[in-house]
Amino acid sequence: MAIVNMVRQTNKKIELLAPGGDTDCVKAAIIAGADAVYCGTASFNARQRAANLSIKELGQLVRIAQQKNCRLYLTLNTLLFDHEIPQIIKLLEQIYRAGIRVVIVQDFGLLHIIKTWLPQFEAHASTQLTTHNEGQISFLSRFSVTQINLSRELSVSEIKPLCSIAHHKGIKTEVFVHGAFCISFSGQCYMSSDLCGKSGNRGECVQPCRRQYTPQHSKKSGPEAIFNLRDNCLFSKADALLEAGVDSLKIEGRIKKFLYVYNVTSAWREQIDALEASKDISRDDKRLRAVFNRKFTSGYLDGSIESDMFIDTSRDQSLKYVAKVSGYWADKKILSLESGTAISPNSEILIYTPDFTFVCKGVLTEKISATEYQFTIEHKLKGKISKGCQIFAHEFSEEEDRIKSIVDSLEPAKVPLRVTVSGTPGEKLKAKFSSPRESLSLFSQLPLSEASQRPLDRETLVSQFSRLGTSKFLLDRIDTAGLSQNCFIPLKELNRIRCEAVDKLTGNAIDASEFEIPDINQPNSSQKRIKKALFVEDIADAPSPHNNNHATAFVIPNRIADISKLADSLNRNSAITPFFSSILIGQDFTDAVTLLQKLDGRRIMTDNSGIADAASQMGVQWVAGPAFNIVNSYAVAALTQIEGFCGLFLSSEFSKKERGELRIPAHIDLWQAVNFRKTLMTTRQCLIRNISGCKKSRCDDNCLLRCDRSEVVSNSQGKKFLVAKRKGFYTVVERKYH
Repeated sequence: MAIVNMVRQTNKKIELLAPGGDTDCVKAAIIAGADAVYCGTASFNARQRAANLSIKELGQLVRIAQQKNCRLYLTLNTLLFDHEIPQIIKLLEQIYRAGIRVVIVQDFGLLHIIKTWLPQFEAHASTQLTTHNEGQISFLSRFSVTQINLSRELSVSEIKPLCSIAHHKGIKTEVFVHGAFCISFSGQCYMSSDLCGKSGNRGECVQPCRRQYTPQHSKKSGPEAIFNLRDNCLFSKADALLEAGVDSLKIEGRIKKFLYVYNVTSAWREQIDALEASKDISRDDKRLRAVFNRKFTSGYLDGSIESDMFIDTSRDQSLKYVAKVSGYWADKKILSLESGTAISPNSEILIYTPDFTFVCKGVLTEKISATEYQFTIEHKLKGKISKGCQIFAHEFSEEEDRIKSIVDSLEPAKVPLRVTVSGTPGEKLKAKFSSPRESLSLFSQLPLSEASQRPLDRETLVSQFSRLGTSKFLLDRIDTAGLSQNCFIPLKELNRIRCEAVDKLTGNAIDASEFEIPDINQPNSSQKRIKKALFVEDIADAPSPHNNNHATAFVIPNRIADISKLADSLNRNSAITPFFSSILIGQDFTDAVTLLQKLDGRRIMTDNSGIADAASQMGVQWVAGPAFNIVNSYAVAALTQIEGFCGLFLSSEFSKKERGELRIPAHIDLWQAVNFRKTLMTTRQCLIRNISGCKKSRCDDNCLLRCDRSEVVSNSQGKKFLVAKRKGFYTVVERKYH
């Protein structure tokens, strides 16, 4: 009842934000009732595997969305290198002309560019910024972001105060409500980069977490999917999210197909409509299970991080089992099944190993016999097609054909444009462009002259002014009653007038000089003396730094057992530099700030932007840690705008060759870790339970504070990883080299 009353009192409108990996998916989301759709172009977005959109497609989709009262957001949510800044500026100019006004961003450098030089764009903070505490919201507010995606690992009781803080600062909050979970905190995963040179922070993740690993001391035989989570589904929790104050409900899935987008979006559209109408909401919907899923969980939102959040296979649970493979002849492209099946030619199938490791996707193009088909593989093989592999297919659905026909028919409606042309020789040509909603008058830059050969006539004007391309306009009529006969003006002048009119009438008129971003005028990093940080695990055993170019750092746990005791210990050892961890949720963040207040005002290092914000407000100098993911000069410039910033570690994910030389102000120190453990993943989950003898089904406070266990696992290539749980810290995965 309280929820119903809140809706009636506030008339709160909740945004339904859907994914659009290609044109069909964007259209499907619009048809299904999305309030906004997030999509990407061919570069600088975190789903490079998606089909993504061309600028031409983007412009057409913007028009369709506007006509359906929907908005398009563009994802530019990857880290950027200095040499890519001109490309991203050019892309921003192109998408502005296409009608995009909202971009989703990860990189601090791009946030700085938008705030400082391109305020015509609205910036939303990507999930890759790992936002999970109030200090981070305050930190991001310095960049004028208007909407923030909160980390997927948060419970509803943790989300609620963050919504309140964000609203106080005029920022909306966004929460993922359906789709894939990453095992690692988003933006803090470097495993794909380490294994394959494919960075998740650059949109290239190959999902090594979905693969199987063999624990070194497991009692079970064979590999296990120890990192593989079920999919997120908060459908039955919509009322709790509204009560918590969430503004936008976001569906994951930019590499999914249009039917997935339509089903999930339409189900959520009905759910939100019921919620806003103060009606009873549904607790389940069969449409969610009819498309790709790995089974569902709401464990994080419930605050119940349990063993049943995992699943032993990454296989799509909506697939129908077809048969087992009896043989495959690659040279002939013939696939043989162990038994006959009723599956029809041109059916798409997916092949998995007996332990449900994905091998490939392809099409059965021709039926040769009861058990043999011509088989064409899509993309690359992920393994070997061999006897015993299992074949799955999607259930045929007439609904899919129905939705596809609607998608195919959805085209932007053209707006009739009437043009009135007038003028006499010696005067400038006047052209008045009128649509049903607005009108605009423009003048030629050159005066009309007497025509010696080709006078300006109706046919010429129709030819030039009807070239409206992919714009929303269609030439309806030209009135030349006010135009003198025997006038002449160059065709390029008519083209210029037409282009200017279209830009101004669509609101996309810009001066190219608006997108000229100044270079960073600072010395490059090779001219700086690098300072070294030695990390220690015991404050009592910490050596004193050799000189001012060295520091001894102690990493503060994610959860502090005794704040006063730790503060006293640090204050007794002035040689120690406190280093705050990247993940600080709820009370853990409050405790970390309390510890900072109890310290003696010395310089700190931090992987958490919320602590940076708190230090800045206290007048404490702070160094940005590797988890800030700094890889370009504009990101450095962004941090210099924040009081107390005195140094940084560059992201350890990329080599100097990859990122190039950064421009760093003379007063900002450049730090390098001497012995810092390279963490590949940080997770709120308990991985130790999956690979060792722990009997607990649920993580509790004692797990975080007291558990101190580790295990070595290896992948199918024999590479070893240390899964480590240390007292006070979340579980991490580290590469084991020896």
